[in-house]
Amino acid sequence: MAKTTQGPSRRHRLEVRVTPEQEALIRQAADLEHETVTSFLLETATDRARRVLKARSTVTLSNEAFDRFYAALDEPAKNVPELVDLFRSKPISLG
Repeated sequence: MAKTTQGPSRRHRLEVRVTPEQEALIRQAADLEHETVTSFLLETATDRARRVLKARSTVTLSNEAFDRFYAALDEPAKNVPELVDLFRSKPISLG
């Protein structure tokens, strides 16, 4: 039984060029999963995209690095002269 995706209608299209070997491989995998090629590719690409975004949005620190980071948060703020000057300057008009 083919998997179906519920949700908003699909209005955008992506196209991809593949070699004959890639197409055969993808079709075989989709068939084994009882999915259409579109469904197989969409689910696979979406899953990978989520993993990539999650990996790039999470910072993992060792215990030692976390302790140094946490201690730095407790230190008094320091003025950065360039930023002080920037915030004192008149905004540039864009319009």
